[in-house]
Amino acid sequence: MDFKREPTKKSALKKYWYAVPAVLVAISAYFLTDLMGDASYIVDKSDLITAKVEKGNFKVNVRATGVLKPLNIRWVSSQVAGKVERVFVKAGAHVKQGDVLVELSNPELHRELEKARWELEANNAESHAAYVSLESQLVDLENAILSAEMSYQSAKLKLDAETRLIEQGNATVSAIDYQKSQLQVNQQMQHWQAQQQKAEKMRANMAATKLAQQARTGLVKNNFQRVSEQVESLKVKASTSGVVQKVNLIIGERAQTGDSVALIADQKSLFAELQVEEVRARDIAIGQLVSIDTRTSEMIGEVTRIDPAVSGGMVLVDVQLTSELPNEARPELTVDGKIEISNIDNALFVKRPVFAPSNSQIGLYKLTQDQQFARKHPVNFGISSVNKIQILSGLSEGDQIIISDTSDWQEHQDILIN
Repeated sequence: MDFKREPTKKSALKKYWYAVPAVLVAISAYFLTDLMGDASYIVDKSDLITAKVEKGNFKVNVRATGVLKPLNIRWVSSQVAGKVERVFVKAGAHVKQGDVLVELSNPELHRELEKARWELEANNAESHAAYVSLESQLVDLENAILSAEMSYQSAKLKLDAETRLIEQGNATVSAIDYQKSQLQVNQQMQHWQAQQQKAEKMRANMAATKLAQQARTGLVKNNFQRVSEQVESLKVKASTSGVVQKVNLIIGERAQTGDSVALIADQKSLFAELQVEEVRARDIAIGQLVSIDTRTSEMIGEVTRIDPAVSGGMVLVDVQLTSELPNEARPELTVDGKIEISNIDNALFVKRPVFAPSNSQIGLYKLTQDQQFARKHPVNFGISSVNKIQILSGLSEGDQIIISDTSDWQEHQDILIN
């Protein structure tokens, strides 16, 4: 037997089930719109780095890295050739002027020194013998002069006596004897004068011989002194006080004349050699103040030289250190430097945002007072320092901006900070 089924009626809820999600979406959209305002992007607060705009004294610095260099540095070289027998110092040793660094050996030089010594002694002996011989000859001449003078005086006495007798008319003296006496007096006078001239010539000869012997002795003595200095140079000594930076010779090695033996630097006089980026070097000038950081201490200095050449995009800048050197300061120590290129009073500045070049205009996100939103504003920048940059327009003192990377949402004008 068949029964007739009555059709069941659907409830309104089931009939209009799709209306519930639509209402929920509408409600969510309403509250979300009320929450986000005009913001079209949401950013996690923990991903942001912010900074506050400051006003005051703005020091513009250029950062550079470099090393400390010795101001006074000397290469000690070998003055003679020889084999290295002993090395007395190593790198890092403190030495004083005159300290022996390396000792060389050269038997040939010692033989030359012995030969030069014998030549000097032989020359001195020969010079002495020659001078003694000349002095002896001079003594003989002086004796001859005295004898000739006495003979002249004797002949003259005889002539004077005969002259008086003739004047008195005494006939005991013949005319011939008188003339012989006159002739003998003249002969004795000439002989005496001749002996005097020979003595003068001998004295002149002695003086010339002495000068020649002195010149010869000086030549031999200089040769002996030269070889002596060469033998002494086998002990290579420090030409200045300081710290040994490098020793180029090892025991057993053959050193030639002029070879570099050791490098010595004065550790008490250092300067900083900084490498500055080419684009920042144009702002640097002689006399600018520099702060040198050794990562343990800080020193003050000033720019003394700017290299005119560029190497690898870097320019070398020399800094004279004007403050006392710390204990850790030594040649080739790596340091950081901050060069103060300008000092602007009453300036607006902020920590340097990412991708914010000097003298440019970029869009930055400024936070609202409740720090829930950030709106993009055009900002004009001036010169930049190590980690700060000058603000010319677009921001005011106390404004907070986002300085971290905002490239992911640059197309959004307003953002919500969650």
